[in-house]
Amino acid sequence: MLRKALRRGLVCLAISVASSARAQQGAPADPCAPQVFRWADDCRALAALSTSLAGLQRLRYVPLTSSGAAWLTLGGEYRFKVESLSRPSFGIRAGESYTANGERFLADVDLRSEAGPRLFVQLSAATDGGRKPAERLFDRSRPDVAQAFVDFGVSREKAHLLLRIGRQEMDFGGNRLVAVRDAANLRRAFDLALASVDVGALSGSIFGGHPVLNQEGAFDDRATPGEDFWGARLKETFGRHAGAPVAEVFFFGRRRDRAVYQDAVGPELRRTWGVRFGGRTSDWDYATQASVQRGAVAAADIHAYGFAADLGYTWRGRWRPRAGVSLGLASGDSASADRKVGTFDVLYPNLGYFTDAPLTYPGNDWDIQPNLTLRLTPQLTLQGGVDVLQRLSSHDAVYEPPGIPLVRGTGDGSNFITALSFVKAAWRPLSYCELTVSYVHASVGSLLRHQGGQDADYGVVQLSFKL
Repeated sequence: MLRKALRRGLVCLAISVASSARAQQGAPADPCAPQVFRWADDCRALAALSTSLAGLQRLRYVPLTSSGAAWLTLGGEYRFKVESLSRPSFGIRAGESYTANGERFLADVDLRSEAGPRLFVQLSAATDGGRKPAERLFDRSRPDVAQAFVDFGVSREKAHLLLRIGRQEMDFGGNRLVAVRDAANLRRAFDLALASVDVGALSGSIFGGHPVLNQEGAFDDRATPGEDFWGARLKETFGRHAGAPVAEVFFFGRRRDRAVYQDAVGPELRRTWGVRFGGRTSDWDYATQASVQRGAVAAADIHAYGFAADLGYTWRGRWRPRAGVSLGLASGDSASADRKVGTFDVLYPNLGYFTDAPLTYPGNDWDIQPNLTLRLTPQLTLQGGVDVLQRLSSHDAVYEPPGIPLVRGTGDGSNFITALSFVKAAWRPLSYCELTVSYVHASVGSLLRHQGGQDADYGVVQLSFKL
C-alpha cells in the first residue's frame, strides 16, 4: 500500500510540473492560484486570457455564454501523506507506535454568474491505513459531499450583502478557536446559514448551524447529532495598504450533549466572547487574541479565559530570516468539586495545535514558542523552534486530543508538561504543487515523567497537487 501510494505521489508531482510549466510559458503570474479555501478561488480575470490558456488551466475558466455572463471554475486536489508517531499519549495510555499513510481526493465545481447567484459543490474521498489502534472518522471515507452551498449577493455602492446556505468551510481569518483541521484527510465543515455584510472597511457576519460528522460510507456525512454552533463577528480594517491593522470582536456559542473535563462530564452550553488585533509592517508582524467563556457543563458553571499572540520580525537580508515568538494561555480549573469549571475550551482547533504533532490539547496550560523561519529560496521555506508547555493549575488535568484528560490533577506535583522541538521544510516549486516535511521531538517534563510518560517522536511527509 505504501509503495503504491508513493508511486501515485510521484506521478502527481510529474503531472504538476509538466502541466504547470506548459501553462506558464510566456504567461504572467497565475491570477487564479488555488487558495486555502477553494470557494475563495476567483477566476473571472481569466476571461481576458481565455484564448491563451493552456493545459489544465483551461478548466479554471469555462465560459457558459458567449457574453461571459456565466462561467464554471473546476478545481481539484490530490494529497499523499505519511506520518509516524512513537508512543501515542507519551506511552501513558496503552497504545502502539505506528506509521500511517493516507490519501485525500477533492474535486470542486464553482458555477458563477454576473447576476449574482452562485453554486459551489466539492466532493471528497480519503484513504487511511496503518493507524493504531484504528482509523479515525475524519481520515477514511468513500466519495462524499465535502461542501455544497448557494450564495445570494446584493451590492449597492460601497456595501455588499451575502447570504450563504449549505455545507461549507468557515474562514475565521486566523482565529485559533475554529480551524479547518487540514492535518486530517477530511477537512472540517459545517452545515449552516451565514449572512455577511461589507461596508467600506467595516465587515460583519452572523451564522448558525452544526458541525459535520464524517462517516466511512458513500454520501453518508451528516450534521453532528446533539451539537450546535452559532456566532457573530465584526471587523474593521484601518487602512487600505497590505498588512493594515485589523481589529475584530467575535462571539461563539456551542451546545453539545456531552463534554468531558476532570471536574465535570455532561451536557454543555459554552459562550465565548473575544477580541483580535493584528497587522503587518515592512519588518514586523503581530497578531493577538483574547477571550472569555461562560456557560454551564452538567451542574457546574463555566468561568474560563484564553489568550494567544504571535509576534515576528523579518530582516531584509539574505534568506529573509524571521525571528518570532508565539504565546498561548488556556485557563484551568482551580479547585475540585466546587461546581465551577475553569478549563478553557478551544472549540474546533487543528489536530496539532502547538506543532504538527497531535500529542497535546490546549486547556489548563500556557506555552511559549520561540521560532525562526528562513526563506532559503522563493520556493523553499525552513522553520524551526521549541514550544515549552506548562500546566496552569495542579488541580486540573493535562488534556490530549480531542480534549480528554490524559493526566488528572491532584493539587500537587510539577507543572512542566513537555518541550516540543520541531523543524519543518516546505517546498513549492510551482503554485500547484507543494512538498512538506516535518519532524517533532517531544521531551516529557517532570509532570508526565512522574506518570510514566516517555519522550515521543512525530514525523510527516506530505505531497499535494492542486488544480
